[in-house]
Amino acid sequence: MSRPVLALSLVAIVVASGCLTAEPASPEPVDTPTPKVPYDDQSPAKPTWNQYDNQSPAKPTWNQYDNPWGTERVEVVVENPAGMERNIHPEVMKTLSYWEDKTGQGSPYNPEFRLVSQTDSPEIRVQVVRTVDGCGVHEDSVALGCAPVLSRNETANETVTVRVRAGHTPETTLAILKHEFGHTLGYRHGEGPSDAMAKNLTARAPANVTDAEDRTYPWSSETLRVAVESDRDLSASQGARLQNAFEYYERGAKGTVAPPPSFELVEDPAEAHVVVSLRESVEDCPTTGPEESCAYWDGPDVDEDPDPEYYTQVHIVVSGEARQRPGWHVGYWLGDSLWTNGVPKPFQTDERPPATTW
Repeated sequence: MSRPVLALSLVAIVVASGCLTAEPASPEPVDTPTPKVPYDDQSPAKPTWNQYDNQSPAKPTWNQYDNPWGTERVEVVVENPAGMERNIHPEVMKTLSYWEDKTGQGSPYNPEFRLVSQTDSPEIRVQVVRTVDGCGVHEDSVALGCAPVLSRNETANETVTVRVRAGHTPETTLAILKHEFGHTLGYRHGEGPSDAMAKNLTARAPANVTDAEDRTYPWSSETLRVAVESDRDLSASQGARLQNAFEYYERGAKGTVAPPPSFELVEDPAEAHVVVSLRESVEDCPTTGPEESCAYWDGPDVDEDPDPEYYTQVHIVVSGEARQRPGWHVGYWLGDSLWTNGVPKPFQTDERPPATTW
């Protein structure tokens, strides 16, 4: 389905102290190819990456204890609570090698990393997550990664977590990891190697980034805020039908959306991810879809194709007589953004079954 999009022009890789943005440009791929690893992309539950277990990319000649943990080696583990990502251990190993090669006597501190499969108390935990929340990103941006800025003068008394958003190519994942690990080494934006820590990381984005409509979960947040626009107060019946649509997806849409998002009602459409507009006509809305409704998606586009890579807002318009039964239409358009296979079964027919049957 062709989707009219109001493309916003930045995707952010974020650190606790600031944001890194990727602006549309002529991106170049990362110049180091991903090594072949015995791993079946179709079976993400069975990665074979023990070849990296307990490996150190290099052994620096400087003081190994010169780091916030005060330990001889900085142990790194990878966790995948999102359950949505291929094996990223090759990219983590490349990141560790990159930084052990780049750091020196003038660096904030000089690590000896060790990638391990299991440990009770790692110094750094890399988490692959569905969305990166809580990093101070503007609502029009999408966080791809997040990590704290550390220096040798700080003391890290517990594991530091580096979060990386799932669903990216090896090249983009490597770029995110390099940037976030730079922050754990004490580098802020514009410090250290410019290709990794520059505020704009466009050159590290591949030429063709996966579009939102092809992602398992394309939204910028785990919780989608909803606002309703109408020239008159909603009736109890209208409100109940809309609520049915949101609850249907919170339950997982009978297994089609996993893990499902949650929804939160807000009053201001400017603060919402999902804006439902009940109005007279859809004549200014050229989207192909069911009669009497349409939708516009907003989101960042970094590869200029011009489809967005993520959704930050959808504006769903329901018009005419459909305004009295808006739940089915809202359910249709939510399904079109939450499920890569189109829309769930209740919305595949023009019969428009009542919400009580979903």
